[in-house]
Formats: sequence, C-alpha cells, structure tokens
Amino acid sequence: MKKMWTAVMVVGFIAAVVAIGQEVTSVNAVGFNKIPIGPGKLALVTLNFESFGDASLNDLVGDQLPTGSRAFIWDRSQNPSAYVTALKTRGGWSATNLIYRGDAFWLYNAGTATNSVSFMGEVPYTYNNGATTTVFNITGFDAAGYAYPTDVVWTNTTLSAQMGTGDRIFLWNGNGYDTYLKTRGGWQTPVGLTIPAGSAFWVNTTATIDWTEVAPYDL
Repeated sequence: MKKMWTAVMVVGFIAAVVAIGQEVTSVNAVGFNKIPIGPGKLALVTLNFESFGDASLNDLVGDQLPTGSRAFIWDRSQNPSAYVTALKTRGGWSATNLIYRGDAFWLYNAGTATNSVSFMGEVPYTYNNGATTTVFNITGFDAAGYAYPTDVVWTNTTLSAQMGTGDRIFLWNGNGYDTYLKTRGGWQTPVGLTIPAGSAFWVNTTATIDWTEVAPYDL
C-alpha cells in the first residue's frame, strides 16, 4: 500500500477577556490525510479527524472519486456488523451514513487514473473532546482504525495488548492481506510494524474489546 501522507497545520488565536482582566488562549489544529487510490483499486481507510461537516461520504469524499466509484462502510452499529454499500453518482453518494473516527470503510476507484482522496478536519484533542477515543465492542471478525492522524506501531496500541493468544490482524497491502498471529510469546509481526495514518485493518478476536487510546501528541 502506498504510504498515506498526513499534514497538520496549527492555527492559534488569543482572545482578551477585558471584563475580568484575563487573557484566554485557544489553539485549534486542522489537518488532512491524502490517500492515493489507483484505477480499479481498493483502499481500506479510517477517519481520524473531527469532520467540519456531517461526516457522510458526500461531506468527506464528495467528488474526489469519479462517477461509478463505490464505498463499503463497515457499520458496527448493526448486530451483527455488516457493510453499507454506497455508489458515487452524478448527484453524489447514495448512502448518507455518518462515519466516526475509528470507523473502517473501503473506497473503490472506478476511474482510469489514480485519484487522491483527502480527508480534512480538526485534529482530535482536548478542545474537541478527542483527548481519548474509544472504539466499542470489537469482537470476532471486525474492522477498525487508529483514531488519531499519525502512524502508529501496531504493538504500541492498546488493542494489540488486549487481544489474546490465537487472535489475528489482517493488513490490506493493496492487492491482498498480510496476516499476523498473536502467540503466547507475543505478536508474530515484523519489528516496528506500523499502521499508516488513515489506514484501517481487520482483526479476528475471541474477546469483546473496548479499544481506548490517548492522543499521542501535545498541542
């Protein structure tokens, strides 16, 4: 899989509260992930920003992929979880499901050239209640993503620690899956195996896990 590129811009502003003689400082950071998807190819992605809009495909992807492209949203609110399929038409995307940070979904590029999809939004942190993030009820074969806009070493995630012996992770490489097993001795992954920013993955776990992570940066 081509490495996803993350850019972050920090915007600060100072507001003086004259009535009480106090100066209040607020810092908001915005950024984006740029994800190249080859012609006729799939990318397994996650949202890791707080969206400026309603976080539907029309808001997040819009016209960045051509007519005929598709999205397959892994809807974990269903019981059991299932895909919601969306088609890109001239009038927009056919599904209006909201996508939340840490949700996993596929994007299929129906075009004849590589198209890049950029997800933009606020960097999750204390000011937007994103200092911690929990993806609830991960169980069985399930898909999710790291909910912060940065690469992360898989074995540094709390999810990897909570998963048990015999559990697996499946990483999409653009053409198929690289599969890794957790044994009694730990994960049988290459040293430093990294989940790129904006990339989702599949797991198979016998437990039911609430995956909580803390923002890995200070703003």
